[in-house]
Amino acid sequence: MINKSLKSSSILIALFIILCVPYAISQEVDDEHEFSYDVNSPVGPDHWGEIHSEWSMCNQGDLQSPIDLTHKRVQTTSHLGRLDRDYKDGNATLINRGHDMMLRWTEGAGHITINGTEYQLNQLHWHTPTEHTVNGRRYNLELHLVHQSTDGKIAVIGIMYKIGRPDSTLSLMEPYFKALVSTKGVEMNVGIIDPREIKIGSRKYYRYIGSLTTPPCHQNVIWTIVKKVRTVSREQLHAIREAVHDNADANSRPVQPLNNHDEHEFSYDVNSSNGPNHWGEIHPEWSMCNKGDMQSPIDLTHKRVKTTSKLGRLDRDYKPSNTTLVNRGHDMMLRFIRGAGHIHINGTEYQLNQAHWHTPTEHTINGRRLNLELHLVHQSIDEKVAVVGILYKIGRPDSFLATMEPYLKAVASSRGVETNVGIVDPQQIKIGSRKYYRYIGSLTTPPCDENVIWTIVRKGADANARPTQALNNRWLKLYRPDDDKTN
Repeated sequence: MINKSLKSSSILIALFIILCVPYAISQEVDDEHEFSYDVNSPVGPDHWGEIHSEWSMCNQGDLQSPIDLTHKRVQTTSHLGRLDRDYKDGNATLINRGHDMMLRWTEGAGHITINGTEYQLNQLHWHTPTEHTVNGRRYNLELHLVHQSTDGKIAVIGIMYKIGRPDSTLSLMEPYFKALVSTKGVEMNVGIIDPREIKIGSRKYYRYIGSLTTPPCHQNVIWTIVKKVRTVSREQLHAIREAVHDNADANSRPVQPLNNHDEHEFSYDVNSSNGPNHWGEIHPEWSMCNKGDMQSPIDLTHKRVKTTSKLGRLDRDYKPSNTTLVNRGHDMMLRFIRGAGHIHINGTEYQLNQAHWHTPTEHTINGRRLNLELHLVHQSIDEKVAVVGILYKIGRPDSFLATMEPYLKAVASSRGVETNVGIVDPQQIKIGSRKYYRYIGSLTTPPCDENVIWTIVRKGADANARPTQALNNRWLKLYRPDDDKTN
């Protein structure tokens, strides 16, 4: 069981400094049929505030949730104290609200205490993928534990999950999810549920003042987002979406602006105090940027290249997917909401999660830097990362970029805002070569984690490119089919 309070000798809490205004007095709507998560719908997130006058805060509020939990706005503190939970088991019901599954305790299930105020645990529900992001990264699932005080104030605890081992609480709920498939509005008794069994597994949390993430989007909700990302199996994730059965790929509100927030946490300016030479000094968890000996990008110098055909062809099995585009400040990222197929490397499957661009190229070939580099970022079920890089030079227009141009222009001045771009097929990204370089390196942005498998396609099809890093005696491999005798 989970302890009533999270014990700690020292607590790192990330606190977003946002001004407080009068509290929210209303909870989320129980019937979610009136609105949609499809950003192309007339009742999608951009239009929630127009559906009912009492929902106007969805469009007009300046403390809206979810947000990107970006490290550049975080202040580390211990004075907030432990996450003080005093839960108890209680009778619960499960209801399919149309866009999500909600577990409701009929008589409450204990409380949390924040700043001396008790907030009763009333319900929980799930969002896929996560609504909150961490430094632009979106995970697979977010659980919201919704609490309310006697005077109507709202406090929500959010727990994020990535693909991995099954979650024990979801294992318990799976039979009920299956029983409620396609039964919108039906409430089913699930017996005694003990919220102390919900694993948090971290003493660190983010705290900020935001809003409900569904209409009426009332503000002054106290958000507590657990820093540790837990795991959920693909099967459990599928069970949640299948139960709702609303033909949507997601039930997550797009990330909202932080407002009055213009600073960058890191810079590509080599003369800046937070430039590439100083990334490893900004946060302890970024130390690899300065200390690592397998850093990327590198110069793909031919004198270190071994030609081989043993690597095999680049095995891509991509598929169309719903996507969003977000201006991350230092680049534009195209996010595939539920994955867009995969690549296979050495028997391991790596799911395609996102793509982004760097200008000019980060990798160089024999010292030559080209004009643009596209990174297709993949991840395996055990969190290994594989990136396919494609280099471009000035010439004829690229057909894939041509489809992206209107969206790139639309978010050019909207840093942090996520915009839906509909179905995108990564199979349309032209590679145009069977030859590629392969080496082991790192992420090219903080935290610069290493052991990333890099595949750089050999054909070359204000900077945001990290300078090339030392090879440190690494050998590169150039895959060339046996039947190809060209250089």
